[in-house]
Amino acid sequence: MKNILDNYLNQEIGINIERPLRIDSTTLIGVSENYFTVVDENKGYKHHFSYHSVVQIIEHHEGIDVGGLFEHKKHFNLVIKVGHIPEFTPI
Repeated sequence: MKNILDNYLNQEIGINIERPLRIDSTTLIGVSENYFTVVDENKGYKHHFSYHSVVQIIEHHEGIDVGGLFEHKKHFNLVIKVGHIPEFTPI
């Protein structure tokens, strides 16, 4: 996985940082042997993800369009989907 991500270091990528079904724009700022680091474009927070949390990597040289019905479409050459722990709220 590291060899794939090394090609996108310091570039904008899409990733579902906080919500499973929403792809956010981030910059890939670090790639190590066990994890990678992104900075989100909205708050500037650094997010570190273990490779074990990666569910899927989508890569296409002409780009991947993401966005919902009422959202502006974003265009990325790399999209990473990570697994999330489900949140349950007591009734």
